Amino acid sequence: MLEPTENAIPDVGSTNFRHLVESLSADDFATRHAAADRLFGQGRTALDAILGGMAHPNPKVRSHCVGLLDHLADERCVEPLRVALRDPDADVRRHAVHAISCRRCKPAPLKMDVTGHLIERALTDPSVRVRQVAAHALGHQAPDRRAVAALRTILRGHSNAKLLSRARYSLDQHERGLAAAGPG
Repeated sequence: MLEPTENAIPDVGSTNFRHLVESLSADDFATRHAAADRLFGQGRTALDAILGGMAHPNPKVRSHCVGLLDHLADERCVEPLRVALRDPDADVRRHAVHAISCRRCKPAPLKMDVTGHLIERALTDPSVRVRQVAAHALGHQAPDRRAVAALRTILRGHSNAKLLSRARYSLDQHERGLAAAGPG
């Protein structure tokens, strides 16, 4: 098992959340992992510090903070996640796509137009990897005609095999769901 660098992480009982957020930028994996585990272990008690970390100048910190929101997000997180969807760093955007779209990990869905945000990322993100994740995430949302149109646009206008595969999967999910719902 990897050990964090000595004295880099406060004791397990520590509530020095800002120090833990700063530790998310550590060069060694063990320190970053230990800090993320401790923040996650504190749950919503650490949420204000995690939200503060989303504005950190280091993209590693922002990315880890957004990743923590996958499980800890509540309504306070909606606007910071919207901002993260347009972060200059592709990893931050990719984690934000997952954080808004994964309903399984959250006690309650976020009150935002998840499908609309996923469509925007799937169609316009400069990173093909973010577009792939967004296209796949669309397949796990409620059937929506907007998603069908966007996914068909991707299928007509792109050549990346992974993006096309994810778009086909999601389009199939939406078309089946809409067909089962009947006309309307």
